[in-house]
Order: sequence, then structure tokens, then C-alpha cells
Amino acid sequence: MENNLVIELYDVGKRYGRKELFQGITKVIQPGQCIAVTGSNGSGKSTLLKLIAGITRPTAGTIRLIWQERILDNEQRLQFLGLLSPELVFYNNLTGIENLLFFAKGRGVICTSQQAKAAIAKVGLQTDNFLGTYSTGMKQRLKLALIQMISPPLWLLDEPSSNLDKAGKTLVETCIKGALHSGATVIIATNESWEAKYASDKISLN
Repeated sequence: MENNLVIELYDVGKRYGRKELFQGITKVIQPGQCIAVTGSNGSGKSTLLKLIAGITRPTAGTIRLIWQERILDNEQRLQFLGLLSPELVFYNNLTGIENLLFFAKGRGVICTSQQAKAAIAKVGLQTDNFLGTYSTGMKQRLKLALIQMISPPLWLLDEPSSNLDKAGKTLVETCIKGALHSGATVIIATNESWEAKYASDKISLN
């Protein structure tokens, strides 16, 4: 599927009570572009990704996701994006393959067991282990397997290399390059220079 997704942010701001995270963010993100969202801890990097995903709303400004000249509502947005976030929690009583199939189906993407098995093997995991046996780094790898398997037009990556060793970070780099090669739009919340090097533009929240 050709990526026609345009993301428009106009004067976007977010506050929680008296605490203002950021304000005045205006950016038009074109299909296939890579954007790095940078800023100190607590500056709102994760929050901005959730605003784009439609999980939460801005307190100022507007965010529009436009697919083939059609503005997507919050529910429709979820069919066009994949969010790799610490808040994505898998089920410990399911195997890795069962988790992938469950979450893909919840996104409206029907995958076969063979596709899920291949996705898990691609990130260096065993297909039949229960999530209760996974380390934090292994769960992060499974999130990478999920987003690769559903292959959305928009990848929202919230500090994707967290909890990963050197081999895992190489895997993240491979995933980012693969997503961009396929024409996907990639927005990365990061303070890692090697993750941001693929970005053609950035949003600084400092």
C-alpha cells in the first residue's frame, strides 16, 4: 500500500494542570519522512507521540492525519499507525506468537501463524515461549516484531532502543532503515544521536 499519509501539527500545546509541557509546535510531516522528537526527560516526547496517535488530546492547537485527502478521526488513525511504547503491555500467559496474533487482530490486521513465527524469529526470539519468561529486553524485541509484522504507514517509536543490548540496538537500526525503505513515515522520540541520524527534520521540546 502506497503511503499517502500527511501529518499536520498546528500550534500544538499540552499541559497537565499548571504544568505546561510544550506549546506552539507547528510542523507538516510528509509521507516517508523521518522526524526526531528530542528533549530532556519530562519534556513531553512520549506525550507528543500519543497526541499524534490520537490516544490523548492536545490542550491547544490541532493535529490532523490526512490519508488521500481524507482527515482521519481518532479511531481511524489507529488503522494507519504502529506505536512502540513502554505503555504497550503484552500478556504473560500467552506465547510470543499468540501475543502477536492477538494484537495484530485487534488492529484489524489478519496474520497467519507462519507470519507471526517469522516475525519473532527475525528479532531473535523463540516462538513458543510464554511472555512470563521474557526479560525486559526480549519484550522490547517482541514490540519490534509486532510493528514490523503489521507494517503500518506511520511508525511512532518511543525510545525504541531502551532496555536493549548492542545487538538489540543494531536490530532497531535495521528496523528503522527497513521502514524508511518501504516508504513508511517514522517519528522517533529519542535523545540517541544514532537513532536521530535518519531524521531529515526534528521537533525539539527543550
